[in-house]
Amino acid sequence: MEFVPALALLALVASLINFLKYVRAGNVNGSLTQLSVWIAGILAVFLVAQTDYAAGIEMGGQALDALNAASLLFIGLQIGGLASLANELKKAIDNTDGAGKPNLFK
Repeated sequence: MEFVPALALLALVASLINFLKYVRAGNVNGSLTQLSVWIAGILAVFLVAQTDYAAGIEMGGQALDALNAASLLFIGLQIGGLASLANELKKAIDNTDGAGKPNLFK
């Protein structure tokens, strides 16, 4: 397995575990924020797959416009997981919360 797909799967699993922790702890903001990130990733992938640029974007050796809905859904979830991982990395580096933003949900 190539490094990038393995990293994307790792990020997806890590974000799923974090989501389950948020749900178990009753953290509505964390739970809904993670769901929003996954939904945004899925919507972005489905949108890009319908553009003229999709033929030039390859995932797993296939052009984005040639992938079926299940593959696009999976890629969207992976992108959401990578976004969550990147956000966690940013928070770990910037422990002063200098780039802090308000909660998405109350």
